Amino acid sequence: IVSSAYSLDEIIFSQADKVTVVYPMRFQDSIDIVLATSFLQEFVEARRTAALNNAPSCMWSPVPPLELKGVNADALDANAGFVTFVVFPRHVEGRKLDKTVWSLLTFHAYVSYHVKCSEGFMHTRMRRRVESLIQALDRAKSDAEKLKKLVHGGSFRRLSMKHEGNSNH
Repeated sequence: IVSSAYSLDEIIFSQADKVTVVYPMRFQDSIDIVLATSFLQEFVEARRTAALNNAPSCMWSPVPPLELKGVNADALDANAGFVTFVVFPRHVEGRKLDKTVWSLLTFHAYVSYHVKCSEGFMHTRMRRRVESLIQALDRAKSDAEKLKKLVHGGSFRRLSMKHEGNSNH
């Protein structure tokens, strides 16, 4: 079964004892691709912690998983890799069903949100760094000007070519 949401195809394989959901992760901006790839790798690593032991298993791969063998080539076009979730009956028992379904439906939006937040955070840090470097340059310029005034006993004035040629005046 292939369904579409948010211009993203998720591929769902249903079996008697589990459901496998594969997300081909697609992003338009090259920076988003790099950030998403890094985020997804960390997301999979975080899933391996003891606190998340009961969550559905999650895998990321830069190449299509074996479950996608025989699927049309358009579905295999993913520039940020493939994320696979395996959902077992224990993940959807009782009240867990709504949360699991909602999490799966909004997964791409969740990743996109965190990618954009990461990009904004890095831009803010870079702007602050540039501002601090400009302040350091401004301080260095004013220190150099003070030193020139002390050495020459006044301010240094640069002569242009017009003044040098008319030095008889």
